[in-house]
Amino acid sequence: MHSILIVSNGRGEDAVGAALAGLLRARAAVQAFPLVGLGEAYGVVPLLEPRRTLPSGGFALRAGPAAVVRDLRAGGLGLWRGQRAALRARAGRDRLVVVAGDVYALWMAAGTRAPIVFAATAKSESNERHRGLEVSLMRRHAMVVFTRDARTADALSRDGVNARFAGNPLVDVIPEAAGLLPLPPGAPVVTLLPGSRADAVHNMMALLRVARRIAEVEPAIFVAALPPSLEVAGVVRSAAAAGWTVDETFLRMPTAAVYMTRDFGGALRRAAVVLGLAGTANEQAAALGAPVVAFAPRGAIQYTKTFLRLQHRLLGEALVPAADWEEAAELTVRLLRDADERARRGAVGKDRMGPPGGVPAIAAELEQRLLRGADIR
Repeated sequence: MHSILIVSNGRGEDAVGAALAGLLRARAAVQAFPLVGLGEAYGVVPLLEPRRTLPSGGFALRAGPAAVVRDLRAGGLGLWRGQRAALRARAGRDRLVVVAGDVYALWMAAGTRAPIVFAATAKSESNERHRGLEVSLMRRHAMVVFTRDARTADALSRDGVNARFAGNPLVDVIPEAAGLLPLPPGAPVVTLLPGSRADAVHNMMALLRVARRIAEVEPAIFVAALPPSLEVAGVVRSAAAAGWTVDETFLRMPTAAVYMTRDFGGALRRAAVVLGLAGTANEQAAALGAPVVAFAPRGAIQYTKTFLRLQHRLLGEALVPAADWEEAAELTVRLLRDADERARRGAVGKDRMGPPGGVPAIAAELEQRLLRGADIR
């Protein structure tokens, strides 16, 4: 059986890789290499080593020099060398490699010397154009590039890249609800997304502050979608220090209650408004038609002012940027009181994120190339 290696660098990208693995395992021996974090999304798929969670969660260069120093102190350079060596050691072993993520992941995967299919999920012409070096690396290392939107595919094609758009892979991997959330009826749901990076607890405390302010003036039900990498115990400790009490899976204040869940799909699908300090998760919320209110909390690793600005350009009016947590509360209240405004911004999110279809299209491309045998390129 032929071998396929999946290389990814991000939580959303890991989910794309895991979905591809599920479609390909009947035809090939699939392994994966998550370059950022531990790759929990892959489940039973065999994973390459080394893997480690660094303080920046892969955002050191965007977060600034201090984040780079923290990563280096945590063994970031050794991790990079180990991952580079592991990929080079794959030379001649894989029939195909599929990369989900950014051009850095593509460059790393090129060490395998195998034909590469690239799912370019990280950038769009709407927020951050691919630079000349990135385009050159795509032309050199990728047989075909699947983009997250048609505009980006058109731009890359004009630059000589074999690029196409077949649907947004990040939309394909939005999970269905695991079941009914135990929420009281009536009031609209505000879903809190703290992100999955090392600052997720810090972000969660900022979101709880916003929720408390909202609850003082507007009835709402709050649901916190906690990623697998975020320990509930850490959230509970920090929330208790801030004056919240714990009642089974609820955090409570006299005027506010926040239900904590791992059911990401359920939390998104119940949301009237999302308060988000996340990357892919914010985008997936927009894809489902929920307007997203966001701000850059102090000390953020991922969700900095620069990241907020880029995500706003990507999602347009589906994302409502706030200057700080207090303005975020005001904007959320305004949206909760205006169903027409929520619907208008939600429609923008669906349009900006586009339709699903990318994951099955990539899987079909890989299967066809396996069938071609020696003429795989």
